[in-house]
Amino acid sequence: MSNLLKIDGSLGEGGGQVLRVALCLSALYRIPVEIDNIRAGRPKPGLAAQHLKGVELVKELCNARVLGAHIGSTRLEFHPGPLEGRRREYVADTKTAGCIGLLAQVGLPCALFAPSSEPITLILKGGTNVPMGPHIEYLTEVFKPILNKFGADFDFSVIKRGYYPAGGGEFHLRIKPVKHLNAVDLTNPGIPSQITGWSYVAGVVPINEAHKMANDAKNVLKQGLSNHDIAVPPIDILAYKEERDTAVGNGSGINVVCTTNTGCIFGGSGLRSKRDQTVPGIEAANQILTPLLSNSCVDEHSQDQLVILMALAKGTSRVSIGTKELTCHTETAIKVAEIMLGDRGLRFNLSKSSGGDLAPHILECEGIGLFNEFLNSRIFER
Repeated sequence: MSNLLKIDGSLGEGGGQVLRVALCLSALYRIPVEIDNIRAGRPKPGLAAQHLKGVELVKELCNARVLGAHIGSTRLEFHPGPLEGRRREYVADTKTAGCIGLLAQVGLPCALFAPSSEPITLILKGGTNVPMGPHIEYLTEVFKPILNKFGADFDFSVIKRGYYPAGGGEFHLRIKPVKHLNAVDLTNPGIPSQITGWSYVAGVVPINEAHKMANDAKNVLKQGLSNHDIAVPPIDILAYKEERDTAVGNGSGINVVCTTNTGCIFGGSGLRSKRDQTVPGIEAANQILTPLLSNSCVDEHSQDQLVILMALAKGTSRVSIGTKELTCHTETAIKVAEIMLGDRGLRFNLSKSSGGDLAPHILECEGIGLFNEFLNSRIFER
């Protein structure tokens, strides 16, 4: 047991982020870990259904031996084996409205480095558009293009949408393993060139709710950009009602995506929820305006997801996060990554570029340069 690397789950924001980053890097680098105080910063500490299925998914991807994998567990031992290369398909079903986007965060990096020349399919079941986690549209329309910049990609199929509290959604990810990830330089935010979006309702929610969310978002975006003398690009937000055979339960929400002329991409989303009194269209629009007005190249939801990619990449990655500080989720992800890979020399550095108060902060990382030995072998290349 002495060779276990101990991780305190109460680090930083004290949520599932610690678990996801630790499990990914444990599987990829064959580092046995003990994670204690899991989700200590949450009202209900310990593993919830979504986190447990994430553990089980990574366990299958790397043939791990696991202790403490049950609902409510606050301590987990994870002893990884080699990444699996024979299986082509893995299923993770939360049987709740557990966030599919967060399941993807823990499974996708492992699948990218699977010892296989064929795509790995992750069949993820739970909530596609739920509170407290990325919508699947964020994964497909924002994270996917960012992942492409690192030299990786995935295909996807939305089989069925599931909303809180019923869940019942199903999403398929087809991930092609890579030899390695490339470092990125995202330091020129550019100006907005296009804004698109999808405003939807499902079940008994009337279509006029979708139109209202779309109009709210358009109005806030136009006013916010105009107030800062930024040219308003074309804005196209589609309002529609989901078919009953492609969505489970009643729900409504909006997803907005902004692309700049330098290839930066930002996402914003909002949900109608009895527990949350925010106005979805306004919320989504403000999430787009924040990075645009702070001279950032990524939005606040992308920041923490980039940490693992930057750590694994070959070369030095540089990302402008604008005039704001790192999010708590990003700081947490960095702390866990440096604990896991610090002995290999991994370090992140945050500096401020020249230019006064409006100069952006630059997050920099010299990646470890993980290589997929199967795809790099001479035998395979023949």
